[in-house]
This record gives sequence, C-alpha cells and structure tokens, in this order.
Amino acid sequence: MATVRSAISWPNDKTYLFHSDDTYDRYDSVTGVREDAGLPVGRWPGMPSSPDAFVWWGAGKAYAFMGSTYLRYDAPADRVDPEYLPPNDPFTIEFGWPGLPDGTGGGPDWRTGIDAALNWGNGKVYLFRGDSYVRFDITADRVDPGYPLTIAGHWTGLFTEGVDAAVYPGGQFAYFFRGEEFQRFDVDADRVDASGPLDASFRLAPTPPGGVAPARLLTATQANQLTADLIRRGKLTLRSPAFVDGPAGVVSPKPGQRVVVSPPSFDGTRYTNKIHPTATVIDNLDQSMLIALYRLTRWINASAPTVTVLFHKGIGHGNGPPNDCHNQGRALDLSGIAGDVNGTPFTRSVEKDWGKLPRPPGVKVRIDPAVDPLGYGLFTTAFRFATFECEATAFGPANRWPMPDLGGTGFVIYPDYAPDAAPGSDNAKLRAAHPDHIHMQVGVTFL
Repeated sequence: MATVRSAISWPNDKTYLFHSDDTYDRYDSVTGVREDAGLPVGRWPGMPSSPDAFVWWGAGKAYAFMGSTYLRYDAPADRVDPEYLPPNDPFTIEFGWPGLPDGTGGGPDWRTGIDAALNWGNGKVYLFRGDSYVRFDITADRVDPGYPLTIAGHWTGLFTEGVDAAVYPGGQFAYFFRGEEFQRFDVDADRVDASGPLDASFRLAPTPPGGVAPARLLTATQANQLTADLIRRGKLTLRSPAFVDGPAGVVSPKPGQRVVVSPPSFDGTRYTNKIHPTATVIDNLDQSMLIALYRLTRWINASAPTVTVLFHKGIGHGNGPPNDCHNQGRALDLSGIAGDVNGTPFTRSVEKDWGKLPRPPGVKVRIDPAVDPLGYGLFTTAFRFATFECEATAFGPANRWPMPDLGGTGFVIYPDYAPDAAPGSDNAKLRAAHPDHIHMQVGVTFL
C-alpha cells in the first residue's frame, strides 16, 4: 500500500485515503470496510494530484492543500470550484489562511505547505506540520491565539512529529497516519487507543451515519442513529421514550419519533428555559434538532471561555400552529450564554448585550469585538454554527454557499437581521420580532 498523503471524510458517509501515487481508497464510514482501492485521483474533477492535506470545511465545501497553494472543492457540484483553476491565479496559503506561522523567530514557514488537516466537528480545524499544530477557527477565519503548539504534551499517545494525514468521520474516533502506520484517537478519552500497520487489514471503527452531514440534511434514520450513539457515549439521557438497544441496533426511539431529554443537558452544557428556568426536560424534540443542540454545545465550548449554560426562549414549543417548526421541536430561540472565564462567572444576554445596543449611523451589526470581545465571539460563533448546521439560505439541499454573514438575511434570525430592510417589509418585521434571541431551525418553517 502506497503511503497515505491525505484523508477526508465526506457527508455521504464515505472516508477517502489519498496516496502518494495519485490514487485513493474509499471506505464506508458506517461499516468501516474498504469498498475500493487504487482509484485514480482524476475521478475528483479539477484535482491535479493527491493533495498534501484535504479537509472538510462544511457548508458543502472542502479545502485541498497543494504545496503553498490550495483549492476549494464543491461537494454538490462534485468538482473543484472553477475560480481556483487555471487560467486564474492560484490561491495561496499565505493570503487565504490568516495567522499561520511565517517562520519568524524560528520554526518552519507554514505558508509553504501543510502536512495534515482535519475538522474536529466543533467549528475548529486542526492543521499539522512537523512536530507542531495550530487550531483554525471557522467563525473568526483565523488561527486561534496561542498557536502553534507541539504535538507532544497535547495529543496523548499521538505521533509526536511527521503526521502525514488525519481524518475525523464523526462519532468517537479520529485517525492519524504516518508512513505505514495508523493511530486511532478516542475523542471522548482524548488519547490514542489503538494503532497498527496500515495494510490491507486496516478498517475504520463503525461510525453512525450522518457523522459529517449538517443537521439540516440528516434523514430520520441518520438522526436516530446519531442520537443512539450519543446516548451510548453518555452525552445525554432520554426520559422518553425509553432508550432500548438491541443486537441489530437501536430499538427505541424510532426514527422520526420526538423525544424528551432529561436532564436538559448535552455533555455537561445545560439548556435553561428563560421562561421556565426550573424545567428539567427538553421535550417534544425532533431528533435532527437534538443533534443540532449537541453540536452547538461543541462549537460554543471548543475554546475559552467555559460555557455551562445556554439560555433559550423555546425549543419544542411555540405560540404558532401545530405544524410550526417550534411546535414540531425543530427550532431553537437562543437568548443567552453563561459560564466562566478563568474562574470568573459571566453571562451574555442577546437582548441586553446586543438587541438593546444603540445603532450609530452606518453601523449594521451593533455588537462590537473591540467593546465586548467575549459577547461578540460567543454570539458570532452561535450564528456561524447555525448557518452551517441549520437552515441558512433555503431549505435542505437548496442551501448554497456562501452562507450568510451577520447583517444579511436567511433563516437564522437575530437582532441585526437585515438592518437595511425597508420599514414595514417582511425582513423588517422579522428583525423586530427577534430583538432578544437568535432563531435557528432544521426543516421548513411550516410542515
């Protein structure tokens, strides 16, 4: 088997290993079995050779690093985006990936190439080179402060240098490759738990279907299998229906069945109802929305500060008709975030710290990173999460890149939604109805 140069998991429940001889193997992420081997890279239109690193970004896009340049691959169109190909000038890492080490003061210049990359499923992408790594924030579109760090001391059991490829199919395990070896990294235990030769016997651990797909595109069966996986891993507890595991997989709840989560927490982060703060359940919850809620806790807690509470004004209920997304358990009205920064408690309210801010002339988005960096970082992360995982520009597969930015329109609604909308217009009415929360949903507004 040729050396693995890069690896990527795709929303179609496939994982691809690209080799140094410009071939790739395809694995079924759900069964872990290799389906095909030695396929030519030419089957990826526009890809000139096996990339040095290949990473799923989200919102239908992936990035392939080729030396000091990179390409963007569009999943719906199944091709490299034309603007990244000749006769256009190449896109360089130097200008497209802000904050990478430039070699000043010692160490390599990361702008000349990346060894490996993987999306951790929490709004962060990890890039590796030599004996070090950086964490790139999708929301801020830059390397997080404090990086690079050495692999040794931060990734228990992992190769301390020379990672050739890395991939995370979702679920409990990620994979790292070097030469003719692989290592399996347990995401929950935060350490390598298995390793071995990268030969024909190599298999992935079975991963629940939909591990890389956005919540808005999950089928009822995928959402059900992902829900069962989270319960098995201790990430949440169902009050009803009772969770029943069988020899062939989950027996209860059934796909498409609405559920009750109690306590109202996902992996230690609590959803507190501002209207009924003592409520001990999230009920009437669609399973695709359950996956979105869990993933939001991962995004919001991917780096400092420590978030312990997400306040909301409704998840499974609303004032509208029974077929409304709230009453179908498919929407969240996020109203605030609380936790601590280095042991000091904080709370940020969408209404108080955003919606009630004055609007100076010419300012579309009132929350200011220079004035309130904490609130800005939290609220923009929640917004970006919602555009990636929930309905953004349309419904389901009709959502198309680019995802909206703050100050725009779409299905994520918040205090500065469409600030230039004409008085009395539908967009102006939507903005006026959301001064104290960020609305996000999966599926259509009215079923």
